[in-house]
Amino acid sequence: MDLSQLKWLKNVRPDQGWAYDELDEMPIPEAKIFRLHWRSKDDRANAQQPLKGELIALVQSARVTHIVEFLDDEVYENPEKEWGIYRVVKAIWMPSEGLDWWKLPHHKEVFGIEDLPPDGSAHDLSRTDRMYQFNQHWKNLEGLQGFQRHLGNILTQIS
Repeated sequence: MDLSQLKWLKNVRPDQGWAYDELDEMPIPEAKIFRLHWRSKDDRANAQQPLKGELIALVQSARVTHIVEFLDDEVYENPEKEWGIYRVVKAIWMPSEGLDWWKLPHHKEVFGIEDLPPDGSAHDLSRTDRMYQFNQHWKNLEGLQGFQRHLGNILTQIS
């Protein structure tokens, strides 16, 4: 699995259960394309930051549950929903059907740090001013590329 474009982290905090877990909810389940939501129009600037083709790791309940690719550079609005804006993404990895998501590795094993930003925003993993602990941990382990390789190995073992 090529994770060289993995540059982002988003800590998804659903009201209950897991977000984006039902392929049946996706328009074309086989394609694994869905809407990745942000809470409000105030988050538009954050939602615009990841570029088409870049990857983001989605974390829920301290577990990486998806690696998704941004399919375009557009931010779409859905004013009827509480989570009013979204980007169109495609899951390039998610746990296989039937796997208990609670058994996925804890984020500390994956990211190497205790705390991840809890705000539901997209965070650029290479930004030392925003992801200081992450960058300090990976600094002597080949940086972002070392992390990408580490995560790829973990996901391969799970799949």
